[in-house]
Amino acid sequence: MDWNDPSTIDEWLYLEPDGELTSAELRQLDAAAAASPETAHTRQELARLSEILEASKIEVRPSFEAEVLASLPPAPWSARHPRSWWGAAAVLAVFGGAAALLAGMSAAQLQPVSPFLAAMAAIGDLLASSVAAGAGLIGASWRGIGLAVGDWLGESIPNAVAFGVFVVGVNLILLRLLRRRSRFEVVASESKSTSIE
Repeated sequence: MDWNDPSTIDEWLYLEPDGELTSAELRQLDAAAAASPETAHTRQELARLSEILEASKIEVRPSFEAEVLASLPPAPWSARHPRSWWGAAAVLAVFGGAAALLAGMSAAQLQPVSPFLAAMAAIGDLLASSVAAGAGLIGASWRGIGLAVGDWLGESIPNAVAFGVFVVGVNLILLRLLRRRSRFEVVASESKSTSIE
């Protein structure tokens, strides 16, 4: 990040009270506040606001969350009693029976020997051929992507370098997100432990 950018300084000003800045970012924010009286004033105002918010924080008893969740009525879809699933099971049975009946009747018109078994065999064959066609399509697609990327990388060294830079950049972004998340979890656990004490 360019610390001379005003948007970066603004972002750091709002992240500072939460303790989310590194020591290098804090030093750069100190330098920016020394260089700009407006930034220093904004920083003081945000620090004062943070102190007011911290002083007005209400301690919640540890059992409060459990009490609130216990007082809520259960959601209809999370009911554990089998009675709540009878309607869905009945609809499924009606649709399944209707599908079997229609498949059996159409199979009886085509092959009167064993209509239901012939219909189920036809549906099984349809599913098997669909799975085989889908697997072939996926395999061909991946092979085609591999060939295209291989040709593109093999055309010139700058293409390979650009691809390497892209992969390293994506990895750095992911690592930064993971570091930021772990920093948030540490701050949250520290704030939780101080509020319990």
